[in-house]
Amino acid sequence: MNNNIENKAVIKIDTCDNQIEIASIELITKPIKLQIEKKQDCDFVLIGDNIKYSIEIKNQCGTEVEDIIFEDKLDKCTRCTEGSFKVNGETKKPEIINNCLIYKIERIKSCETICIVFEVCVTDDCCNCNPEPDKSATPTVKQIEDNANSVQGTGIPYATVYVEFPNGNVIPGTVNNGSNWNINAPQRLYKGQIVSVWQLEPGKEPSDIISVIVV
Repeated sequence: MNNNIENKAVIKIDTCDNQIEIASIELITKPIKLQIEKKQDCDFVLIGDNIKYSIEIKNQCGTEVEDIIFEDKLDKCTRCTEGSFKVNGETKKPEIINNCLIYKIERIKSCETICIVFEVCVTDDCCNCNPEPDKSATPTVKQIEDNANSVQGTGIPYATVYVEFPNGNVIPGTVNNGSNWNINAPQRLYKGQIVSVWQLEPGKEPSDIISVIVV
């Protein structure tokens, strides 16, 4: 059975008696029919356990395909177990770049299936073991009047508040135990100018930045 996609273009001319083909060109396109399936041997693991992955790459009777790049992005809390990577039962050595497993398959014949298996070990870098730091609370800023020489507001006691002034200077200040803060401006502030303010609590990410217009 011919699975190729064939195309033919011809040029003909009419003569007195009949039609004659004087030139033609034929093109063949070979359809690729690859399918990938993946399974794992367990749904729940503890730190230190192994997970075995099984992958089947099937050529569903399309044309033979060469130089196929297989990639598998590993989770940040797993690492590939040394010597576990096998292709059709034969141990191979894939590349691992930025925790992405990469292996080049030389060819898959028509109607052939390539079986890849490998194991990963679950490490203590697992998602919930090192949670992302919380974001700091957004500070409040009191109304800034025209010709003001400072910016004031409230925040979390002992957190650091940063104010970016219109000239680009960023000046920090500490929130006192009464939740108030006050930061002197490098120069007087005038109506229409904008200052940006954010807060940083110990052990947390910076808060959202708020912009305040001098009125």
